[in-house]
Amino acid sequence: MVLYITGICSEDCFYCPLSEKKKGKDVIYANERKVDGPDWVEQVIEEARNMEALGTGITGGDPMLSLDRTIEIIRRLKEEFGKRHHVHLYTAGSFRSEALIKVKGSGLDEIRFHPQIASWKQFRFLGVDADIGDPLDARPYHDLIFEARRIGLSVGLEVPAVVNARGGGTLYSEGLFALLDYAAREGIEFVNINELEASHTNMPHFAHLGYELVGDSMAVRGSMELALSTMEKVRVKNPDAPTVFHVCSSSYKDAIQLRKRLIRTAERVAKPFEIRTEDGTLLRGVIRSSSSRRIERILIDEFEIPEDLIQVNDDMVLIAPWILQEIASELDGEKYISEVYPTWDGLEVERTPL
Repeated sequence: MVLYITGICSEDCFYCPLSEKKKGKDVIYANERKVDGPDWVEQVIEEARNMEALGTGITGGDPMLSLDRTIEIIRRLKEEFGKRHHVHLYTAGSFRSEALIKVKGSGLDEIRFHPQIASWKQFRFLGVDADIGDPLDARPYHDLIFEARRIGLSVGLEVPAVVNARGGGTLYSEGLFALLDYAAREGIEFVNINELEASHTNMPHFAHLGYELVGDSMAVRGSMELALSTMEKVRVKNPDAPTVFHVCSSSYKDAIQLRKRLIRTAERVAKPFEIRTEDGTLLRGVIRSSSSRRIERILIDEFEIPEDLIQVNDDMVLIAPWILQEIASELDGEKYISEVYPTWDGLEVERTPL
């Protein structure tokens, strides 16, 4: 389960992909479901049950800026699903080390640090002669990383492969190398390198920098190549480092991560009148009419359709699609087959009129 615990963040990364409804706003989303109110924790638990989540990734914004809320939900997830429910947390800021002890005490298994991009090149000064340079911005992250390791958390870094701006030198690529090299030198457990993605919110800045997208995707051209080449350079320089490097492509997130979550959720929430597809979406028949209750009685009384294959929502009658295809011509109103995500918002992805 992806849990956006807050949209508030101390940083303002130009590549942040968060939507307007989340970025900078103190809101909570469990997957696609916005949760709020005094029972927000139970709403999160319900969403986890709906997909039989084996773990939760807590992100934002920065979860460490909503520490009490973060601690509360970690503890509740562990109480509900047990110690095997893996919880990791993604943080972009620096904070007091006492906060690490609190999240560890609540049951957190893993923490992923995303240092501010302006500090990446400074990581080359850490662990070597202090006279070489002054890692002023990198030092707080370094101290937190080692404190997290000391108290027994699984610790890694997670950053995007930010390509250099057109004609803008090598600032970002050199920073990525310095950060990954630091991780290898210090034996940090893992580094996740994400292919840089465009979104509605960061696209204007990407266009200004001269970034181009790969085909019809939202992946930024050159990001995957930068991730792979930098990882290889670091491996060559640090052949005995225990650090594991992962590269996550933009397409993987949709084709694998999202699809698998949809499939798990569809298996749990599909109603008798819905058909699960191999991609995890749901097919349902829809009749739209201002006389939805009258149509419901006709379906039950005249067509003898079992009540569990019908559901009325305001001016919409949901019905098994295989039945609607047979009787559509005998009914009034707008009729179609709807393909939707099995998520809280029920996003419709395709509609086939009958």
